[in-house]
Amino acid sequence: MNVQQKEKTVSKLRRPFVAAGAIVGAVASGFYLYHSAARATVVADPIWTRFVNVALIMFVSIYLANLLRRGVERFIRKD
Repeated sequence: MNVQQKEKTVSKLRRPFVAAGAIVGAVASGFYLYHSAARATVVADPIWTRFVNVALIMFVSIYLANLLRRGVERFIRKD
């Protein structure tokens, strides 16, 4: 069997956008952790809730950076 595999072309913008998304996510996670620790409440959020929230913040920021990259690539290609 001769199975030909198509080479996936990886965009040159992929790495910078993912890195920017990760940086934004790290800043947003730090902001969230700082403010959740600084809140003067009787009962603080459980540790697992903080881990889940930080993971969601990171996921969403990188996902949105990829969506933004796709939009930028489409805009660049149409010219």
